[in-house]
Amino acid sequence: AESFDEAYKKSVLGVCQDRLKFFAELPELTRYFFIDLPVDTSLIENHKQLKKLSNDELKTLLKSSQEALSGSEFTTEVLTDTLNQLLQTTAQKPAILFSLIRIAITQSPASPGLADTLAVLGKEKSLSRIKQTYDKL
Repeated sequence: AESFDEAYKKSVLGVCQDRLKFFAELPELTRYFFIDLPVDTSLIENHKQLKKLSNDELKTLLKSSQEALSGSEFTTEVLTDTLNQLLQTTAQKPAILFSLIRIAITQSPASPGLADTLAVLGKEKSLSRIKQTYDKL
């Protein structure tokens, strides 16, 4: 039988393969799936869209995201619906809301599809990272 660890690695590879051009890029592209990186607020401060928002606005979006995701099942399909509903309830553009969530959970400006990334990371790790970013703002 396959161990949880092997299944997790295959899931990570599955969501990252489209972005992977060279095998040597694999550690950098997948690092956030395996270790919790320190919160880097400069990713938000230097983001073209996010830097226009106040810390209070960013915190409100993170709080709304955390609440919506905590009530969601962590499958790609359900997460896609949850994220799309979140766009409507927050009246935000994907470039703002999804970028903020992506940075919070990966500490990276780019990642595979957000719903896929959330599904692979899992509920506990995703929510914990959103909270860490919220606390750091």
